[in-house]
Parts: sequence; C-alpha cells; structure tokens
Amino acid sequence: MTTSTGPGVDRTVPRPELLASITDASVLAAIRNADEPASRAEIAQATGLSKPAVSTAVARLAARGVLQEVGIRQGRRGGVATLFRIDPDHGRSLAIVIQNDQITVVSRDLAAVVRAEHRAVVAPDSDPARIVAQTNALIADAAREHAARVLAVTVSIADPVDARTDKPAVLERSVFPAALIDPRRDLQLPAGADVVIDNDVNWAALGELREGALRECTNFLYVYAGEGLGAGLVLDGRLFRGSSGLAGEIGYLRADETQDITQHLARLGLGTAERYGLDPSRFPGLDDESLTAVVDALARAVANAVIIVNPEAVALGGPLSRIPDFAERLGDGIRSLSIDPPRVIVSASTPLRGAAIEAHRLALAQIGLPKEMTA
Repeated sequence: MTTSTGPGVDRTVPRPELLASITDASVLAAIRNADEPASRAEIAQATGLSKPAVSTAVARLAARGVLQEVGIRQGRRGGVATLFRIDPDHGRSLAIVIQNDQITVVSRDLAAVVRAEHRAVVAPDSDPARIVAQTNALIADAAREHAARVLAVTVSIADPVDARTDKPAVLERSVFPAALIDPRRDLQLPAGADVVIDNDVNWAALGELREGALRECTNFLYVYAGEGLGAGLVLDGRLFRGSSGLAGEIGYLRADETQDITQHLARLGLGTAERYGLDPSRFPGLDDESLTAVVDALARAVANAVIIVNPEAVALGGPLSRIPDFAERLGDGIRSLSIDPPRVIVSASTPLRGAAIEAHRLALAQIGLPKEMTA
C-alpha cells in the first residue's frame, strides 16, 4: 500500500500490482464459476468490473498461460465475442494417500479432471523404505501420464502429523508404518509446489466439509472406526488440528486407569492382546453381549468429545461405520449420552476425496484464485 497526502488528505491507495492481482482473481473466479467458456462482456457483467479492466486482466492472464481462447460466439447484433476458459493444462494438482494396505496417487488438471490415477498394494510386512519406493514409483508414473507442472501436492498418511514440523508424530503403540516416513524428506515431491501433509482422518473430515453431506455444517466431528480410532474436528468451518496436530486422537482416550479405549475394544472382542489396534473383520463374530459392550464403550468416548466440542453433527467413517447395525446403534448411543444430541450420519467421504479436493483448491490458489473463491 502507498499513502497519498495533501492539504486535508491522508488516504491509503492500493499499489497497482495489488489492484491487478485483485482484478485477476475476480476474473478467474467468474470464469471458473461460469457453466461454459465466457466472453469479456460476460466476465464484466459477472464481476461488476469495467470492460477495459476485464480486457487488460484477460490479456495479462492469457500472456501467463493461465487463460486460453477456446472459440468465438456470434453476438445478437452480429458482433463476435472471443471465449476464454482457464487452461486445464497450465498446471496440475497431486494427491498422495498412503494407507496401511494401499497407496494411491491421483493427478488432476485445473478443471478438476482426473488425468492419472495409480495404485499399489502394500504388503503386510512392508517396511518404510519399501513404502517410500512404491510411492515414488507411483509419483513418477503419474508424471509420465500427466506432464503438466505440479502446482500443489497433498499427502495423507495414517498417523497424526505434527503441525509444527510437518513430520509424522510417532505415537506409542502405533500400528501404522507411515509414522516412520518423513514425506518432505523421503518422497520425490515436485520443487516449487505448495505441499500440505496431514493424517487420513483429517483429510476425510475436510472432504466431508467441502463436498459431503455436511458441507453446510460449520461444526462437526468426523469419527473414523477401523484398525484405529480417530476423529477430525471441524470447528467454525475450519479443521482444528491442535497445537501439535494431535487433536482428535480419540483412540487414546482412557477407558480406565490401565487401558485406553482402543485396548478396551480389542479386549471386548475387536482385537487381540498380541497386537495394538482393532480388527473390523471380527465384528460379525461378536455375540450380542460383546456387541453391546463395544457399542456402549465407543459411544461413551465419542459422546465425551461431543460434550466438550458441542458439534451440530457427527459423521461416522471407516470400515465399522459401513456395518448398518453397528452405525445405527452407535448413533443412538452417542445421542442418548449427549447433553445436546447431534445429528449422526454415515459419511461417504474418504482421505483420498479430501486430499484431492484440497490439492485442487491449492493449485487454483497458485494461479491467482484466493482460497475463499475456490470453496
């Protein structure tokens, strides 16, 4: 900003480059939100900007390769209007999801079209070095298939990420080998790209917020129940990670003075004493007494979080949530134990969905669209 002064005048005037970036962002937002390629006149009408300002911005963006001409449209009075769109190949986003049993890498263009998707199975005995090698091979495969410049990368791992260092937080008794991987150090991430690393439950919660059944909901919990237990906290429309990224680790809530909730559920029949963590495949073999004990214990844990946070809704995700009887009984238990019972839904969101959505939003921000315009 620059300050202009004179007799009786003291006002702040935006710098020309700031005005240009604001104008460019408005033009890009109008083109992105249009159902089809737009003319300069249509952009001016949508943004309220003057036609000369739009023409200058379009020329600037086209020179950068962000916009491309895609044809003409005959006007009602015989005039011809040139049509523009965001060049989908000006850049791409990359979503990398590392799970216990599978690695997925998805590359999308700036129109959000998937241009490459590669997967690899993770063997039960895989060590971190093997997982890193598999992931880097998939990243290279995606680059060969979709060669546009990478603008943004999101990485999802199955362990919490320390928000202060961007490194996995190594938790006691963790069953996920991703905790031993440092994505920024070990993965071959494209130079210059905007990179965000987070855990799988947070990404799934973000997918629910952006494009899920709770996208109009500003306060909710996404609860994952599978080999591990975790929760993503969306508060006031934002993902809350805590001071070190450990917010939502409900699997470590105390069941009593000797065990946490994960160990307690395992001893009730959802796991074994030899291995920390849960085994969802054991659920069908539980008798009614054990099933009731499992549901009650997990409902108490989630209800305690609900009482503290007071969300509008709880989204259930993970393998156990896809078992109808379990999800219904768990929802009933959460509501019955809460002082302000939330709505409970079964979420269709996944870590890949959330990571891919955010990578695309970050890529659009890299070409000049503010994040609030890409929501």
